[in-house]
Amino acid sequence: MQHSTEESKERPTRRHFLRLGAALTMGGGLGAGCQSSSQQGQGKARPTKAENLEVWKKGRGKPYEIGKLRMPGVCPLPGPYRKRNFPDANKYRGATAVHGMCQLCSTVCGITGWVKDGRVIKVDGNPKDPNSRGKLCARGQASLNHLYHPERLLHPLKRVGKRGEGKWKRISWEEAYTEIADRLKGVRESGRLEEFAFHQGRSRTKDAIKNFLRAFGTNTALNHRGLCSAARRAANLTYLFESDWDLGDYAKAKYILNFGSNMFEAHQGHVSGAQRVQQGRFENGAKLVTFDVRMSNTAGNSDEFFMPAPGTDGAVALAMAHVILSEKLYDATFFDEWANCTIDELALKIRSYTPEWAEKLSTIPASVIRRIAREFAAAAPAATTMCNRGSSAHINGYYNDRAIGLLNVLVGSVGKVGGWCWMWTGGIDSKRFAPPKGPKAPKTPSLLADPPEIALANVWNKMKVGEIVYHYLAQDRAKIQVYMSYNLDSPLTWPEMEVTRSVLLDEDKIGFHVCINPFLNETATFADIVLPWTTFMERWDVDARGAYNLKPYIGMRRPMIAPLGESKDIREIFPELARRIGGDMEQWFPADRSQREYMAEWVADVPFDKDRYKDPMAFLEDVGAWEDPDEASYHEPYLRPLSEEDLEGSVVDEKTGILTRDGRGIGILLHGKPVRGFKTPSRKLEVRSAFVAMTGRNEDTSELTAIANSKGRNRAAHHAGNEYEIQEWPQYMQIEEHVDLDEDQLIMTSFKWNVHNHGRTANLKWCSEIVHSNPAWIHPETAARLGLEDGDWIELTGHRSLTVDKIAKNLALGSGPIEKKLEIPIVITKGVHPRAIAISNSLGHWAYTAVAQARKDRQVGSAGAAMDLAGMRDADWERNLWWQDDSGGDHQKWKRNSGNGWAQNQILPIAPDFISGQQAWNDTVVTIRKLT
Repeated sequence: MQHSTEESKERPTRRHFLRLGAALTMGGGLGAGCQSSSQQGQGKARPTKAENLEVWKKGRGKPYEIGKLRMPGVCPLPGPYRKRNFPDANKYRGATAVHGMCQLCSTVCGITGWVKDGRVIKVDGNPKDPNSRGKLCARGQASLNHLYHPERLLHPLKRVGKRGEGKWKRISWEEAYTEIADRLKGVRESGRLEEFAFHQGRSRTKDAIKNFLRAFGTNTALNHRGLCSAARRAANLTYLFESDWDLGDYAKAKYILNFGSNMFEAHQGHVSGAQRVQQGRFENGAKLVTFDVRMSNTAGNSDEFFMPAPGTDGAVALAMAHVILSEKLYDATFFDEWANCTIDELALKIRSYTPEWAEKLSTIPASVIRRIAREFAAAAPAATTMCNRGSSAHINGYYNDRAIGLLNVLVGSVGKVGGWCWMWTGGIDSKRFAPPKGPKAPKTPSLLADPPEIALANVWNKMKVGEIVYHYLAQDRAKIQVYMSYNLDSPLTWPEMEVTRSVLLDEDKIGFHVCINPFLNETATFADIVLPWTTFMERWDVDARGAYNLKPYIGMRRPMIAPLGESKDIREIFPELARRIGGDMEQWFPADRSQREYMAEWVADVPFDKDRYKDPMAFLEDVGAWEDPDEASYHEPYLRPLSEEDLEGSVVDEKTGILTRDGRGIGILLHGKPVRGFKTPSRKLEVRSAFVAMTGRNEDTSELTAIANSKGRNRAAHHAGNEYEIQEWPQYMQIEEHVDLDEDQLIMTSFKWNVHNHGRTANLKWCSEIVHSNPAWIHPETAARLGLEDGDWIELTGHRSLTVDKIAKNLALGSGPIEKKLEIPIVITKGVHPRAIAISNSLGHWAYTAVAQARKDRQVGSAGAAMDLAGMRDADWERNLWWQDDSGGDHQKWKRNSGNGWAQNQILPIAPDFISGQQAWNDTVVTIRKLT
């Protein structure tokens, strides 16, 4: 703000602040009415004290109306008075710290809630959590918006009109339990147990879900893994078998080579991982180099950043491997000892993948590829790759990530300090701290849970392929009598939204739909009964995430306050249903065991200081999370020696040196000494994988998996007729539809913002104020070619995948354009590749609260009977939601940065990678038409 020369020489007086305060408050927001003295006119007489006081009185604003419970961020004293007691010195006086674990994204950070007078007033990171180490992102900070929201469902709802019509009535829990149990009894009586389907989004209560579904007898447990990280996991499993999740030892690295991971914003485990990346850079001098089709926050904060053409990450990685091999920069000793092929065999297989070849495909200069490859090899073994959906969420994503993983094998950084590492567990040491015993898995087959067209989806872990569930139902390949959705927003977050919508509306395909959610989200609008679920600050869990310390740890999520209204967790819902269904289900849910007692049994073996704590529960409640200080980090586990006890009764294969006992692998000889090796069919890193090739052909792999003795199984019998040639070696796979695009076509890529998680955070007012609009990113060269200017509106038509339709014919997904169109404004930026168009996900809600819809007014209709709109009044957004779109759909009247965004998934086809089931989020070819 510019001031006149005369005024700038004066020392600011109270009048300046009075005038500034009036300008700010009368204008309705910061900066809205702020004028400088020069704008008010030079030489004009200053207001008198009485005039200033009058302005102050008018500008202080109308106090916010508050219900029975004050909402987060609502200041009862607007205008100049709001600063009178800020910060409030007494706000935290007498508050109690209650530890828990966040669940607003997949990172699962340890949190501390500050509770005062029965209300959570602040959420911080828990410094005793060994993974997140006290740090918390914007989503976690905004969790109060999730807990205390006027549109939270506090009572069960039942539809009274047509499905999807939006007519509801409030019912009692007894009514809900009775109807749901009767429906589930009907499924059991029909003998088609697989027609009870449980479909979860992000779940951290796996034990309770598993116990309920097993006790019922269904295996139709569906998830979203195929939409998330299936290709990356399958690539890791190909090399390791033991684990599907790599954890670079970033804090001790010297070089971090990133392909498509947005670690600083949206990587699974990003809060924990980003800390280690920055620690490695600032404390260890690590260099961060990123290849990404878009300038993410991670890319923009890297030491070097390059934009490859969409889907060509694998080409760049293979060319780097070519350089490392041809210039003999590899670790010959490591490769000879721990790769299951020779260096000459590998060199022969990738001899055609030169930097010049990769440059033509990727647009990355060959000189850059050579230089980065040399730098990476020189930094080894303290060098690691890092990748995620940018490289893997493609039709060729499995091969991309195998090529990227190969770089670690070549330079010998696998398992090394500062290198490419992993854990044998997803977080918790389940060998030491297993949940109380539950029922055995049933043998009920389920086509929806194990689609035969996807080769590797279920041969290691049960990754499943969620994106084709509704497609299968639409084709009448399966039927569901009772569908229970849980923490899921598939109508918004699944590809081809119209397919999802039409199936959820069809009562012949889904007979009865129970939705478990804290809010009336898009999924809930298609339900028959909606059950109000507790938030993560009101329920119990034992939890952990991929451990970046490379040690298992254990964390506890516990209620910070009593559940609001009549909301309940599934740990309470499932036992009640089991007792009403009967048929021996109830035996697994003892009525006399509380949730706290169940948790106490789970953590009974956690060590604790008996002089300070009564039991392990009291210890974990006090600290929130625990990591065993005596546990060795999981570096170089393949070198761990086998004991005499391990070797008892074992035999050695003289040719391979593999040690087996009772036909199952236990280790391998290294220089004559027995060590564990890798838990793979060769007991080495599977650079060449006979397992995936045989699995693709539907051949028996039992001999291979016996040697691995960790994971791996044959494809089920119903997979016959769906055979593929999956290459044994890392290779590059060309995506057919990306070749020879028309002049008006681009490749659409998707991404996440740092304040959002796919489908579950737009209800958070603090996050949605930061990001609520998602125009399409287009490169200046592309815009010029298409005659587009910044702010223009375009119409996008998405096209189904030629590659998927050609290879996985039995999926019958078809090719050609999707009927739905997307109209969206553009932003012209050099932060995206010229061949790509980038649109973020997470936005475009038509349900899930007024905040998610960018509306000041609530239009909840009869569903309001399950809410406490008056008692949980939030006048803050009613007054201050400045980004409401009042254009009425008129593009000419639309104001930039207004509205609730656009849902790109309406033009994004169902496109699973036939190998892993990974949804190809970043491959859709779109045709662009400029709108006038």
